[in-house]
Amino acid sequence: MFVVSYCGNEAFLTVCALVNLFEEGYPNLAAFQDSSECFMIYRRFGYLQARLLLNRQDELRLLEEELDSHDRAHVEQSTTRALPAEDLLPRRVLLEKIERAIAAYANILNTAQQMMTFNRPSGSEYTSVYNYLDNEKPIHKLERSYIEHKEDLVTLRPGREHAWLDRSIEFLLRKLDGPLPLLTRLFCSQETRLKSRQGAEVYYSRERINLVASCVITIMILALLIVPIYLLYHLINAHDGVFSSRATAQCIGILLVFTLAFSAVLSLFTRAKRHEILGAATA
Repeated sequence: MFVVSYCGNEAFLTVCALVNLFEEGYPNLAAFQDSSECFMIYRRFGYLQARLLLNRQDELRLLEEELDSHDRAHVEQSTTRALPAEDLLPRRVLLEKIERAIAAYANILNTAQQMMTFNRPSGSEYTSVYNYLDNEKPIHKLERSYIEHKEDLVTLRPGREHAWLDRSIEFLLRKLDGPLPLLTRLFCSQETRLKSRQGAEVYYSRERINLVASCVITIMILALLIVPIYLLYHLINAHDGVFSSRATAQCIGILLVFTLAFSAVLSLFTRAKRHEILGAATA
């Protein structure tokens, strides 16, 4: 199930889990989902959360009405606590019951809120897990039908600012894997190469893909800074420093195009908010 991998002549080793070495059923499915962060897709059971919240909410409503009735029937207990303990006991028991109900309600609310912040799986991630379950059939049909609840699925993969660029790079690598097998060695670490040997699935190193994505973004930023300056410089030289109305319109057009391109890059590759994009474009 686990393979020991020695890293060159270094005095350390890593343990790598190979999916196909695990027993069929849930052990195999768990190993597959653990093999990549992109495969960690599970249901959040939004309907059940809503049912639990509605049940607890109505329970608190009844307790609220019960407390109101008790307060109206025992006005003297609402103005002072300097009463015999046996007179305050029913109210104290009721308040303790309300406290437990609110704690349970708040716990479900917080859990539901946290699960709502989880990312939805991308189309490629969903398709990969769906195809694995459909082709390999590691568990019973009824138990693997959870993957059909597409709107109820969440992924444990942390959100990245340019996740779609990562997916595009990985998609391109898979397309070029046949004609350019050298790419597999460049973008696979020793551990991911061990995983890739077990079947048709190729596992790329997330760190190396992130490095390529960062390089692409850096090149785009440099282009957005240098290209408009280069174009404006040649435009000025072409008119000998004298601007006609046409040249002015060309300058404005160049600035407009690259400002829009800069705003698009911020929107696509970062999590900048609208006012932040507006401020950056204005600057």
